[in-house]
This record gives sequence, structure tokens and C-alpha cells, in this order.
Amino acid sequence: MLKFFSRLERTRNFVLLAIAILMVVSLILIVPSMNSDVQSNLTRSDETAAQVGGERVTVGELALQKENMRQMGRPMPAKTLVDRLVGERLVRAEADRFGLETADAEVASYIRRQFKSMDGQPFDQKRYEQNVTDQFGSVRKYEEAVRDQLNAQKLEAFLTSGVTVSEQEILTDYQRKNTKFDLSYVPVSSADLAQTIKPTDEELANYFEQNKSNYYIKAPQKKIRYVFVNTTKLGEKLQISEEELGAEYEKIPADKKQAGVQGQQIILRIPKPELESQIQQKANEIFTQTKKDDGKITEEAFAELVRGYSEDAASKSRGGSLAGLVKENKENPSDPYQRLLTMQPGDVTEPIKFENRYFILRRGEAVPKTFEDAKKEIEVSLRNRKGYSAAAELAQKIADDLKQTKDIQATAQKFAAQANMSAAEMVKETGFVKPGDTVDNVGNSPQFEEGIAPLENAGDVGEKTPIQNGFAIPMLLEKRDPRDAEFADVKAQVAETVKVEQARTRVEEIAKQIADGATGAGNLAAAATGKGLKAQDAKTFVLGSPLGQGPGAATSEALENAIFDLKAGEVTKTPIKIGDNWYVVGVNSREEAKMEDFAKERDRLIEQKLQEERSQIFTDFLASRRREMEAGGNIKIYQEAFAKLDEGDDAEGAPSSQQMQQQMLQQQIQQQIQQQQIQQQAPPPQGK
Repeated sequence: MLKFFSRLERTRNFVLLAIAILMVVSLILIVPSMNSDVQSNLTRSDETAAQVGGERVTVGELALQKENMRQMGRPMPAKTLVDRLVGERLVRAEADRFGLETADAEVASYIRRQFKSMDGQPFDQKRYEQNVTDQFGSVRKYEEAVRDQLNAQKLEAFLTSGVTVSEQEILTDYQRKNTKFDLSYVPVSSADLAQTIKPTDEELANYFEQNKSNYYIKAPQKKIRYVFVNTTKLGEKLQISEEELGAEYEKIPADKKQAGVQGQQIILRIPKPELESQIQQKANEIFTQTKKDDGKITEEAFAELVRGYSEDAASKSRGGSLAGLVKENKENPSDPYQRLLTMQPGDVTEPIKFENRYFILRRGEAVPKTFEDAKKEIEVSLRNRKGYSAAAELAQKIADDLKQTKDIQATAQKFAAQANMSAAEMVKETGFVKPGDTVDNVGNSPQFEEGIAPLENAGDVGEKTPIQNGFAIPMLLEKRDPRDAEFADVKAQVAETVKVEQARTRVEEIAKQIADGATGAGNLAAAATGKGLKAQDAKTFVLGSPLGQGPGAATSEALENAIFDLKAGEVTKTPIKIGDNWYVVGVNSREEAKMEDFAKERDRLIEQKLQEERSQIFTDFLASRRREMEAGGNIKIYQEAFAKLDEGDDAEGAPSSQQMQQQMLQQQIQQQIQQQQIQQQAPPPQGK
């Protein structure tokens, strides 16, 4: 009987296992299908999301555009898309009001021009329909978009027919865009200034007394002494043979054996936020011109578009070619040039907005990386990996030894030679720290916090713990319970707060003092050094480019006007504010625009300036008309109708409820498998 029950138990486990597997498969297959059905239903929805006069924007249109933007890597909230479509409907309504509708024949003529074959072959209707279906979803939607675009052009031409520009305007604009400057400048930010401020102990103590309640220590603090194993130091002593490097090179996939890829660019500036929609439309028109022949474009054909449209003087002179190769940079995924790495030669990106510009990028050829080119990089990578493994192994030995001896100095001395360090370099000590603190030489490290969490009594030794640059083996020296802080406990924290607060109140004053102290561009650096700051250089700077380095680089109309008005050797006597920062700028030298080139470019520049003026007038008209129609109830937006489109937008990387259920069921399956293995390995019950 017991044998029977045993067999029954094993059968039950197998049945449970099968059911669990079936549930997971169901979730994997059915739930995505349900989500797909929901999305599909939304794209077919005829519910009104917005109304512009007699024109409607449907939830289905919004859902389709939202999905298209997501697939292009540019997800947008539904509200942004509603505003865009309302703008398109407004143009359509205004064109109709002025009797400027575009006929079918005009749409057909425009399309035939845009898709005209470069080799003179007749228009291929079938290939056209396939191309626009792939890129826009359907022929109808594309042709409707073309009609709206032509309506907008007619309406703009009608409203701006009287716009003119003077010869002086064109000349001044040409000079501003083509004069090159050699600059020295000092960015004065509160963050940088804070590092130069040294508050007195009296100031710190007074601030602490006035804000003592903010410094109550809510969590226990621990003082830790630890043995540090530096992976870089250990890696330096490792021997790596030529054969190992060669083997590593052979493991690199073929698509990764490249020094980088070549590229070209067209850049359009957004001079004012209210002009963005017009610049985007212009960028889309240029993009359409690049997609005539199977979505590819030659280097020469793209260079022709660069010469006609790009507003980046430096790359324009090279036919849009980038100054260097584009290489993978995982630290800066928002860099638009990284898109080129995922494309094929001849492919072109849709317009990409980055900061205050639109980029249209063409992928060129990949430049191969030979073994000799890659050798140093491979050696660094291999040495780091081997060094990490060796450090982990050594750290485990040190942890085992320290748990036995409880003598951190003796343990460090014992293993110093193996670590390629001195005992003094290996032994480090923290102040009293609690979770969330930034620890010297460690930083803000959840791993370190986890490693010292179990340590409760003086002399307790923890496990090897990964920290920046290596491993730590921690030992508890002393523990303090939650309490009111003493000034000495939080002096460093108080100092940082006081420095930042003082910097915020003094940043404009310091910028003015630097400007007053610099009698010319040549001594701007000395004036900055006198305030503990550093001057920077910008060679061949042209107006329209951001001034500065990294994400903090910026520009403004006031800054550009100030630079253009400076003569060689002069400094801005009044600092210019951009955002939270102030700039003092000096011109070391300036290379004036070449007037012989102005005559060649004159006609194009006139047309470009006219277009800018027309775009501004057109934008102002549409904004004014929209306000009027909204006030009169002729534009209505039904937010509750399209709010559902954003409901599925999870935080990036956050697991969905479906994924969590799958994980839980997979854990149950694993538990069932483990139980089966245990029971199969165990001896059967002995019956009587």
C-alpha cells in the first residue's frame, strides 16, 4: 500500500509540473496576444480624441502614430502627438477656409517628382506603393500626409507673399554664420564655485546649530577597517602571451572587428522654440528626398543635399562628412551618432532632434580594425578580466585568513606580495557610516552596505565584497546606535551644504569680478585662476554652436550677439547668463567671413533668409489662430479619450506584472523539478 501511495505522490508531482509548464506557456503565448489585440483595437478606434472645426483626430490615429514613434526609438506621450495632429488639422482647416485645397493631380505630380529614378527609368508604381507602405503604413496615409504638406506650403506662401529681406540683412546673417572665433571663456557655475569656497569652522558650527534637527542620525553607524585588493595592481603582474591575444581577437565577431564607421550629416538649427515645428517639417522634407531609391542614397547624392540645406559650416565644407569615425559608446547612448552603428551603408536616419538641432545622418562604410589596431584594447580587456578573477580568488583567501587571525595588519602583510601592493596600501578605514552615505575610496555602494550589514560586534569579519577598483574584506571596529548628531559627526556633510548655499548666492558676483579683472582676452585665464576657476578654449568657434563641454554646453542669442560684437583681444564686460550658469568670454582672434564666397552664395542665402522670415510669420499666425479657435470652442481636446494610450507605458526596465507572474511560475517549476530529483534519488519506502 505504501508503495502505491509513493507512486501516486510521484504521479501527482509530475502532473503539477506539467500544469505549471502549461501555465507559463499560456502566459507567454496568450498574454502578449491579448496585449497585441488591445493595441490593435486601439489603432482601429474611431473615437474622437480632438476636434478642429469640422476635422477630427481619432484615437486610432494617435495609437498608430504612438506605435510608429516607439518603433523608431522615439516614444512620445499621447498629449504631444495630439498637439502635433491638431496643428496638422488646423493647417488643413485654414487652407480650406482660404480656398487653397490641393488637387489630386498636384499630389500625384509631387510624388512623381519625389520618387523620380536617378537613372531616368520611368516611375515604378509598384515599387512606390511598397516603399511608402513599409515606411508610412499605407499609400492612403502617405498621400494624405503629402496633401497636408502641400496645403501647408500653399497657406504659408499665401500668408507671407509680401515678405522681403534687405541686402544688409543677408550680409549680416552671412557674416555671423561664417566668422570663426578663437575663444577663451570661463563658465561660472554654482557647482564649480562651491569647490573653491572654504567656509570657516565658525560658519559651519553656526549653520549646524541652526539646522541641528536636519542632522539626526536615524540609522546605526559602523566604523569599518578593511583589507583592499586592487584589481588593476594585481592585473599588472599577470603575464599575457601573444597567443592569448590572438585567440581573443579571433573570438571577436566579424561585425565588431571595426575601428568605427564613417558618416555624413545634415544639421538644421532650431533658432527659437516656436520655430521647431517648421524646422521639423523642413527636416522631414529633406529626409523624404533621401528615400527615393530603395531607401539608400549615395555619398555624392547626400553631399549635394548637405550643400543645399545643412547649417553646420564645419561639416558642410566636407560634404557633410563627420570629422572622425563613429565608435560604440555605451556611456552615452543618447548620442545621435550611435544610431549609425546599427544601420547599413547608405541608410539614412529619420530626423533626430538633439538639444537645439535636428540631425539627418547617413551611414557610410565600416573601417576594419586589424589585430595590430585592436591589440592594445584586447590586452587591456583581457588583463582586466584576468585581474578581476585573480583578485576575487585572492580576496577569498584573505577573508578566510582574517576570520582566523582577527589581525588585519598581519593578514595584509601576509598577502601583500601576492596582491602586488604594500600592506599600508591594502589596509583602509572608514569613518562612522550608515546606509546611503558616500564612503571615501568606496563611493555610494550598495554592495559595500550589504557586505557590512551582518557585522554587529567589534571584530566581526565579513565576506569578500566587490567595490570600485577591487574587493574589500571588512572588519567592524565600532558601532553607534541612532542619536542626535554631534558637530564632529557631520562636519563634512555640513561643509558641503554650506559651500553650495554660499556658491548660489555668490555665482553672479564672482562672474562679474572675473569680467572686471580681465583687461583683455589674454589675461582672462589669470582672472579666473584668481577666483579658483579655470578658463577653457574653443578653437574655430562659429555662432550657433553650443559653448562648453558635455551635456552642459549651451548657447543663447545674447551670448552669440556678445561674441560677434567683440574685437580680437576683447572680453565681455558683462557676464552672460544661460540657465543657471554665467559665462565670461574673450576673443583671442577672429577670422572674418570670406566675402568672395558671399557672391556665390547670395541667391541661396536670400532664399534661406526669406524662408526663416516666412516660417516665423506662419508660426505666429497658426499660434494666434489656435488661441482664437480654442477660445471660441472650435478646437476641443478630449484627454480622457486618449489617456488610455499611455496606460501601458512602464518605467524603463521595470518588469511588467505579466513578467513577474512568469518568473513566479518558473520558480514553482524549478521547485517541482528539484522535488522530483530529490524523490527519485531517495530510497523507496519499505512496505510491510
